Order: sequence, then structure tokens, then C-alpha cells
Amino acid sequence: METTTNQVRSARAFLSALLSALSLSAMAPLGEAQAAEPPASGTPCSKSDYAKSRRRFKEHYDAGRYAEAVETLQRAKEACWGALDTKDRGWLVSDLGLAQLKAGHPDRCLQVLDEAPRELEPDSRVAKAIAFNRGLCNAGPTQGTTGTPQARELPVQVMPGLDISSPTEAATALTREWSSPWELREGKLPRRRARELRRCTDLDGVGRNDVQYENDPDAYAFQNKALACRVLRMITTARPSRVSHVRDVLTMKKPDEVLPAALAPAISADELGDIARAQREGRSWRDYDGTLRFEAGPREQKWRQLSVSGDDYAGFVEWWATGDFNADGFEDVIVYRSMGPTGGTAADIAVFVLTRTRPKGVLEVLERLE
Repeated sequence: METTTNQVRSARAFLSALLSALSLSAMAPLGEAQAAEPPASGTPCSKSDYAKSRRRFKEHYDAGRYAEAVETLQRAKEACWGALDTKDRGWLVSDLGLAQLKAGHPDRCLQVLDEAPRELEPDSRVAKAIAFNRGLCNAGPTQGTTGTPQARELPVQVMPGLDISSPTEAATALTREWSSPWELREGKLPRRRARELRRCTDLDGVGRNDVQYENDPDAYAFQNKALACRVLRMITTARPSRVSHVRDVLTMKKPDEVLPAALAPAISADELGDIARAQREGRSWRDYDGTLRFEAGPREQKWRQLSVSGDDYAGFVEWWATGDFNADGFEDVIVYRSMGPTGGTAADIAVFVLTRTRPKGVLEVLERLE
């Protein structure tokens, strides 16, 4: 009887051990799966947190600390992406991509820009900013470049100030009728039978003094239209560029140290000679006029425009186009400049074709259009 009892006890002990082993074996994969789960995320991103990150990013960016700017905005992206709406996500990748470019990483810039929300409206400001920055990133690094040719050609670009969305539209824009035509002055160009000027192609052989104006603003309006027409013609013959040392200038908030003295307005006749001399010496606008101030106004993003002022003048500059306009392989930039004396009604309006064949230094004037 004792033997039978011991056998039962041994069987029960064996069965208990077997069940324990099977239980542990079954639980092991579950324990491993639980250990592999990612840790829970931290505190959700708030609007104030994101706003602080954006301010820190801007401080780093404006100070030229691009690596720190990238790190700051990248952390904000990782923490806040899910809490942002489509528009804010678009501006985040636009700014982060540009900072990556400034930090010398055009490949990372393009990767970031590819994360832009697909539902953005193509004509929205943020979508246009992303498209513009993608063009900059395609051009390659903006720091430390040695001037060697790019791996691919840089396409001709146009900005919103020209009222066309693509260089291919330039030829059509030359023949498009204006909403308000001008007329030739009586006695001017008598051999021309058509006296009205309705489109760019009507301006062939017409000078500013050949046109009838109602007042000074009307004259300035015609000058702006005529300048735009000349630039459109230049775009129709522009070539893609092989090398660019100007694209970084387009993103500068204060390009006073690289814009040439030739852009300074001549408020008086005496200043014409001073500006010409400063230009011959290769001086910058800032070097010529220490009172010069640049500000990025509300039209900066949409129109690529910067407000400009000095002690006795104010106005703005506006980027219009980039491309190789003199067939030397280097990218050039066209900038529109409108300035006038403070408190006055006169305007000094001109368009400049600028270039640079080295990474640093003051831009060179290839042509001035008035």
C-alpha cells in the first residue's frame, strides 16, 4: 500500500513539474513580444511648445547656426507632426528643408521636402515655397562650394513678380493683351499706324518718351510693364545653368553685403557719380550706404520681396528670375528695384541682371534695365 502511495505522489510531482514547464514555455514568446514594444511617447506636443521651437529655430537660422536650426526643428517635427494641420506641416518641411540646404545637405533637403502633405493646394503660398526651395536644393550646397560644375543643369526659374508660373509661359505672355492699353504721343513714331500699345510685342522700337501718360503714376506703371516685357524676352532665350553662386542670395533676409552699390537709388544728380564710382570699386550697397536696412515684409514669401530703407529713401527689391542670361554657364539672377525719397512721390525704378562666378563676394552687374 505504501509503495502504491509513493508512486501516486511521484506521478503527481512529475505532472506538476511538466505543467509548470509547459506554462513557462508558452509564456516566453509573449514576454519577448511585450519587451519589443516601443516605449510610450512623452508628453503630447502643445501649441505653445511648437511655437517655442519655431522661435528657437528662427534664432539659430537668422544667426547662421544652421546645424542647430536643423536639430531644433527636427525635434519639433518628431514631437509635433501628428498634432499639426496640413498647412503647418507644409511650412515645417519647407523651413526644415531649407535649413538642411544651408547646413550643406541638399540631399537631406530633398528628402524632407518629399514629406510635404500631398493634399496641399498647388497654388497655395506654402506649396509654392516648397517648390521654390526644391529648386534651390536641386542646385546643390550653398556653403563651401568650390565652383565645380553641378551634377545636373539648373533650370531657368521665374518668381511670382513676373505673373507667370513657368518659363515656358514667357512667350505666350509677350502676346497677351493688357487690361488697360497705352497710346503713343502725337507726333511720335509717325510711321506706326497702330497707335495703341496693347501687349509686349507692341513695344518694339517704343521708348518711354514716345508714350502718352495721364500722370506720374501712369508713367511709372508703363515703366514697370515695359521692364517686365524685356525680362520676359530674356527668359525666352535663357539657358539652364551649369554652376550657381547666386541661389543662396535668394534666401537671405539681409543681402545688403552682397548686393552691389549700383542698386542704391540716386536721389539727387550728385549721387549718380558717387554710385558709379562705388560700383567700379566693387563695393556693396551696405558699404556705400551705412544706413541701409532690409526687412522681410508680409509680401516676402509670396512675391520674393524685401523692404528696403535708408535715412532718406524707402522702397523694395523683388527677385524676378534666375537662369543663364549671357551663355557663360554661370547662373544669373534678375532683381527688380523700386525706390523713392521718403515722403516724396518720385520713384527710381530699374531692373538689374546680377551674377557671381565665385562662392563669396559682391554680385556683379551684367546689365541694368530702366
